[in-house]
Amino acid sequence: MKFLNKISLIIFVMIVLSVGCNQVETAQGVEGINAQGVQDLINKNKGKVVLVNFWATWCPPCRAEIPDLIELRKKFSDDELVMIGVSVDADRTAVDNFMGKGAKFNYPIYFADDDVGNYFRIQSIPRTIMYDPKGKRVFDKEGSYPGAMFENYTRKLLKDR
Repeated sequence: MKFLNKISLIIFVMIVLSVGCNQVETAQGVEGINAQGVQDLINKNKGKVVLVNFWATWCPPCRAEIPDLIELRKKFSDDELVMIGVSVDADRTAVDNFMGKGAKFNYPIYFADDDVGNYFRIQSIPRTIMYDPKGKRVFDKEGSYPGAMFENYTRKLLKDR
């Protein structure tokens, strides 16, 4: 009987450990960020151009501009341009699923906490805000824009720094 109890205990521990390991190995998820966190990232990157793009997985114009933003990121060093994507989806799972389906972002994507919309006065997406190297907001527009426009604007801001 003692032998059976030991075997049962070992099997139970193995099951618990394997379930725990599977959850850790498959855990994915976009990190949440609140308004202060976004502002901290902007402030932390003074000396660089900072582009913050608010978007959602269900928004066709948002999704259409992602390839241009990915290409934009490739054209500048980390010392020149910092890009931050902030999803305003209602459900973090939608973002996790979108990211899991092969979205190949080369800049960090965050999931907006409830206070982000009010703090940044987001009424429509996509919305892109750019900050010059001094940390001053110099571009704040709703709607989709071509990557070439952001590239030219970034070059101008870097030239003026």
